[in-house]
Amino acid sequence: MNIDSGQSGWDLFKPSAPGEDKKWYETSNGHRFAGEVLQLPIRRKIMKYIGSGIKSKEEIERNFGLNEAAVELHLGLLERAVVIEKIENGYRSTPIGIAYQKNFEDFASETSKDHFNG
Repeated sequence: MNIDSGQSGWDLFKPSAPGEDKKWYETSNGHRFAGEVLQLPIRRKIMKYIGSGIKSKEEIERNFGLNEAAVELHLGLLERAVVIEKIENGYRSTPIGIAYQKNFEDFASETSKDHFNG
């Protein structure tokens, strides 16, 4: 899955990968993979920590008390799920990542209300 950020902003309509006809949002595999990646709470916490800013791999290691290999694994999966992207100074959320995070927080908020009210 490839998302290109050009001067006009995010191009979410590019094909998933070079040579593929389908776009990332036309397949359920991309959405399913992102959901599987985000099932692990530590990855959601890393995404929330990155937020709308930029965090280096070292900042993430220190904040979560993880070793370099563990952080590289988590960041690699988040990047492959297209919810974060590596940039010169570290990592930042993609529009897809921000949307997944917001949807998850909205869902969790509604679920906890239902749980306590029901």
